[in-house]
Amino acid sequence: MQLFHYHWWTDKVEEMERFYLESGFKTTLRVGRYNGEMHTFNPPLNWEDFRDKNIRFRIIEMVKGQTNLTFGHGKRDMFDHIGFLVTEVEYSKVIERAEELKWKVNEGERRTFISTPWKFRIELQKRREVVTQEKQPSIQAMEIQMPFREDPALVSSLLNFELIEQTGGNVTIGNDECTLIFCNSEEKEASLHTVAYLADDDFSNVDPVHTKLIGRTQRWNQ
Repeated sequence: MQLFHYHWWTDKVEEMERFYLESGFKTTLRVGRYNGEMHTFNPPLNWEDFRDKNIRFRIIEMVKGQTNLTFGHGKRDMFDHIGFLVTEVEYSKVIERAEELKWKVNEGERRTFISTPWKFRIELQKRREVVTQEKQPSIQAMEIQMPFREDPALVSSLLNFELIEQTGGNVTIGNDECTLIFCNSEEKEASLHTVAYLADDDFSNVDPVHTKLIGRTQRWNQ
């Protein structure tokens, strides 16, 4: 099970695309509403070609190595979901555990979403073509800040992850591939605070929706 993806709604879609292009990501898809209908505006088109057309982008997809991120137009910054690449066996077992937890499952042909009690979703993806053949960057860890209205350790039950640490304000879970850190927050909604990558070089910066991005050349320790 590989952590590969995250998605935001934001009013800063052009800024997001520019930031990640400058970070070495490639834009693979743009779909937006124009004159009441959905159209694609994929490369080689760029923002100079459509900036003044008042397009409301449903999704812009960008990929680099083993990382895939998407974002779309929203009235404000709102974190929506994270995603895992899974095998058929892993998929079936996660769906079974989600049903045991009584979490809503929305199965689709291209991807499946599981709704959590913290208002963010978990995507299950079986199509390997959503990432590239390059091994890096790969997502090693994420920190998600959210109100602990329910025990975040339930996510470890869903994903069959090890419960590494649990305190009043922090819960850390993981497997051999990745780590999820949940931090208690007074905010009403979940927010993706940090994404940590295994990368070709060390870096630290912040994207336009205020997610901190950290790259290291060595694998992250739990």
